[in-house]
Amino acid sequence: MSTSWDPVLARRLRRGLPLTVLGQVGLPAPLSRLLVLGRSDGGPRGRASLAAVLVPSFQDGTALLSVFGLGRHPAAIRVPTRLGRLPVRPAPGEGLFVLDRTGAARFLVAPGIARYLTASCGLWPILRPLLGGQAPPRPLAGIAEDLDAFCELLDVLLETVYREEGAEPPSVDLVLRVTEASVETALAGFRRLGQATDEVRSRLAPGSGPLPPPLPPADEAITFDDVGGQDAARAEMEAICLAVRRPEAFKAWGTRPPRGVLLHGPPGTGKTLLARALANESGARFFHVRATDVVSKWYGEAEQRLQQIFDQARSQAPSVIFFDEIDALARERELAHEATHRIVSTFLENLDGLRENEGVIVLAATNRLRAVDDALLRPGRFDRIVEVPLPTTEGRRAILHIHLDHARRRAGRELFEPLAESDWEALLDATHGFSGADLAEVVRRVLEARVRSGSTSGLIRSGELVMAAEGLAQRA
Repeated sequence: MSTSWDPVLARRLRRGLPLTVLGQVGLPAPLSRLLVLGRSDGGPRGRASLAAVLVPSFQDGTALLSVFGLGRHPAAIRVPTRLGRLPVRPAPGEGLFVLDRTGAARFLVAPGIARYLTASCGLWPILRPLLGGQAPPRPLAGIAEDLDAFCELLDVLLETVYREEGAEPPSVDLVLRVTEASVETALAGFRRLGQATDEVRSRLAPGSGPLPPPLPPADEAITFDDVGGQDAARAEMEAICLAVRRPEAFKAWGTRPPRGVLLHGPPGTGKTLLARALANESGARFFHVRATDVVSKWYGEAEQRLQQIFDQARSQAPSVIFFDEIDALARERELAHEATHRIVSTFLENLDGLRENEGVIVLAATNRLRAVDDALLRPGRFDRIVEVPLPTTEGRRAILHIHLDHARRRAGRELFEPLAESDWEALLDATHGFSGADLAEVVRRVLEARVRSGSTSGLIRSGELVMAAEGLAQRA
C-alpha cells in the first residue's frame, strides 16, 4: 500500500475546504475499506482536520484492534515494530497519539464505535472513538509536512494489520485529493453508528473505571463547554441531545422524543450558540435558517422553500433545523399578512408530521416571545420553551473566562495578567447588564487595541478590560 497526496490538496486546504472525501478504496480481508476525509477553515490562522477510517471485514473486527492492543480488555497498548519509527504515546482510554516534532499530539489512532480503526486530527463527532479524546486540528502553515506524516501513518497502519494477520499487504496506490465523491453516502453508515455511542458506554462492564475526560475540543467545533452563564438553558439542551442520539430510548418507555425547542431571551445571550452546540454534540447536521432564506415576493414560494428545508433535513437525518428570529416568519396571524398564514400553516404541518424515527429536531429563537403565533407554542410542537436571559454576575464571570481562554488558545501563548479577586469585582461591576455578545466584544476590543498599537509582546492588564467595558457601556 502506498499513500500520497496531490499538491492541489494543500492549496485547497489553505483556502478553506468543506467536508470532503479525499480518497476511498476497497481492501481484502481482514479489512474491507479505507475512507479518508478532510476539511479546513482556511485563512492565516486556519486549521485542517483529517480522518481515515479502516473498516474491518465483519469477522475480523476484533483481530484488527488486537494488533494494537486495543479492545475492551487489552493487556497493554502495544506498538508494532514499524509504528515504532513514529513518536507515539498512549492516549486517554484506548488509543495512541502520534506526535509531531515538538512532542504535541499530531494524530490519534483509536477504535471507533463499531470496532473500526480511525486515524484522525480534529473533532469528528460521527467517527468518535468509544473512549478517549481527540488530537487537535493541524495549523495550515505546516500542512504539507502533516499530509506527508498522515500518508506515512496510513501506510504503517495498513501494513501492520496485514503482516500481523499473516496476510500480504495489498498492492494499492491511493492519492489523497479533492474528489467528487458524495460525503453523505460515505458517512451515512457511520452517522447511524454514532447514535449508539451512549448506549454502548452505558453497557460497559461495572468496575471498568470512569471514562477519561476528553481533550479540549477543536476551535472549529462548538460544544456546550463554549456556552457560559446559561446553566439552566444548557441543561435543557443537553437533555435534548438524547432525543437526537437515542430516540429509541423514548420508544422503550412508550413515549416520543420532543419535536421542537423554542429559545427566547434578549439579543446576544447565546441562543444560536446553544443550537450549534446541540447539533455538534449530537453529531447531527445543522441547518441554520433565517427569515431571508424563506420569504419571497412571489406567491407560494415561501411555503415551498420552507417545505424544502424540512424535506432536506429528513433526508440527511439526524439533523437539527434552527430558525433564527422565528417571530419574523411565524408572527401572530391575527395581525399578519396572508402570506404569514400560509407559512405558519406549512410550519405546523411539518412539526405535526415529524416522526420519532426521523431524527429531526426543530429549534427556534426569538427576542419577542409574545410575537410568535400561539399555535406553535402548544405541547406537541415546540415542546420546550427555554429562557436564555442576560447572565448573572457569576454567569458573566464564566463567559469572560471562556473568551479569555479562547484568545489564549488562538494565540498559542499567555495574553492576560492574572486577575485578582478585586480585579474581577471591578470588571464584573463594569459589565453589569451585558449580554454574552457584549462580553465577547469587550475582549475583542482589548485585543484589537494591542494590534493597533503594534505591540507583539506583553500582557493585558485588568484595567484595560474595565476601560473597554466602560466604553462599550457608554455607547449603549
